[in-house]
Amino acid sequence: MLGRRDEFGRRDESGVVGAEVLPFVVLVFVVGTLVFAQAWAALDAKLAAIAGASEAARTFVEYPGRSSADAAGAAVAAGTAAISGYGINGDRAVVALGSPRLGRCMRVTFEASQEVPRLALPQLRRSPMVVRARASEIVDPFRHGLGGQAPCPTPS
Repeated sequence: MLGRRDEFGRRDESGVVGAEVLPFVVLVFVVGTLVFAQAWAALDAKLAAIAGASEAARTFVEYPGRSSADAAGAAVAAGTAAISGYGINGDRAVVALGSPRLGRCMRVTFEASQEVPRLALPQLRRSPMVVRARASEIVDPFRHGLGGQAPCPTPS
């Protein structure tokens, strides 16, 4: 029953939420949405970095030529294209760790990194967070077109 009155003629307002709670609810909703958007952007950048690093490593070990420099260039281009497929600018985001060599049983590792801007709140000047992913592959010991013998360790 709305508008019940007690024995002194006052209204009973128990259980009624006042208008002062509504701004708090809106604030919680907005902050929650911003935190969710930040987490989604970080996840999206991490998935793009994983795809870029994996594609770069795979392209390097499957490169048809013999030149390590050409294979590294093709790998970086393939990794950048994979990152761009996520709608993220991937310029200079994929790099080879160490100096990769195109030889039988040689391990190559590529790293992809993406910057994710932090929450844009007034009064806060924060640097963007960097998301990184690494992928490593081994050149096939029986690959056609590479000279020499495979120096792969044999499992014991």
